[in-house]
Amino acid sequence: IDARLQAVVDTIDAGGSNGFLKLYAGGTFVSTIELARPAGTVDGGVLTFDGTLLDPSAAATGYVDSATITDSADIVIVYGLTVGVPPSDEYDILLTNGLGTTLVTAGQTVAASGQIQGS
Repeated sequence: IDARLQAVVDTIDAGGSNGFLKLYAGGTFVSTIELARPAGTVDGGVLTFDGTLLDPSAAATGYVDSATITDSADIVIVYGLTVGVPPSDEYDILLTNGLGTTLVTAGQTVAASGQIQGS
């Protein structure tokens, strides 16, 4: 499992620059967060995204319910990620704005954390 998750990190980081976490409300694109490089750390069957996951200005308004990870060329590497708010551990991506909701408003700062459980 660790090897497969590391391959995901390596694929995200293979391009010329950083990959991205993209947040969606249904089919509406809401926010892009630039990932660190390397994008994450793998340990014990879990990929944890590194660095500060922050978008200073959301592109649209909506209740975020899914996310994708792309490489620097905007090629989707991971899709179908679930989005929630802390303290839940049921979701891949947690919006950590301190607002207790997945509602994002255009122009607001979006903060997140994330882990992908291997299977």
